[in-house]
Formats: sequence, C-alpha cells, structure tokens
Amino acid sequence: MRNSNKFLVMMLVCLMALVQIVPVYAGEGSVEWYEMNEENFETVEIIERNDTDIAPYTLYIMDVITSTAKLSSSKLGLRADVLCSSKMRSIDVTFYLQKKSGSSWVNVSSGSASTATNVSSTVKQMTVSGLSSGIYRTKAVAFVQDYYGYGETFTGYSGTLSI
Repeated sequence: MRNSNKFLVMMLVCLMALVQIVPVYAGEGSVEWYEMNEENFETVEIIERNDTDIAPYTLYIMDVITSTAKLSSSKLGLRADVLCSSKMRSIDVTFYLQKKSGSSWVNVSSGSASTATNVSSTVKQMTVSGLSSGIYRTKAVAFVQDYYGYGETFTGYSGTLSI
C-alpha cells in the first residue's frame, strides 16, 4: 500500500507539471527575435504595469512591479521591482519582451538578469535595441528561494507601449 501511495503522488506531481506547459503559436511567417542585455537606465517615460489582474496568494513574493520605458525610437528598457516579505536566499528574474500580433502576444526577446542574493527586494533592468514598430509589453517572471529550499514564482506584466 505504501508504494502505491508514492506512485500515485509521483503521478499527480508529473500531471501537474504537464498541465503548466503552455504551447505558444507564433502565427504565419517568420518571427522577429531581438537580443536582450542587462543594463541600468534612467528615464522619465516609464509605462507602468497593468493592474487589472488578480494576484494569486504567495508566501514570500509581495509583488513584481513591471514597467517598460522607451529609451529611443528603437530601444526599450524593461524593469522589474521584486518585493518580498522577508530576506531571500536568491531572487531571479527572467524578462520576456512581447509584441502584439493580431489578438495575441508573441515573445520577441528574452533574457535572465543576474541573481540577487540575501535581499528582500531587488530591481532588475534589461534593454532591447533595434526594434521595429509595433505594440510591446514586458513580462517579468520572478523566482525566489528561501533559506530552507522553498521556492515560488510570480509573473508581472507591464502596460503596453507603441514604437
């Protein structure tokens, strides 16, 4: 009986992992892809995140405030402020620049910022250059891990920005 319970638990864990995989269809034609670089920037024109989503319950992550800034006619700055309720062993942020394609959003660039350690909050920034005209937004996925090995993920989205 004990082995069958372990087997059942492992099957449920695998099923939950498979359910979280989301296929992305880019549509017809070639997909643009841009290089992303971690870089600090200052600007006045920051487009803040979209606050219409309901945030899920998390143990440590209080918020991921995500914004997009137009740095030039073909360069955007992506920013994520990760706020936690206590000091974390590590905070990792992965950025995705998304471009509007019809009624859906397509990833056109991605990059991971350097890991922040032993902090309760962090600000990470990336830049993307050589962009074509269109409507863009930033998706920032924060992963935090505490000192006991527990980890959680939270995703933030910016508002849209046209270039």
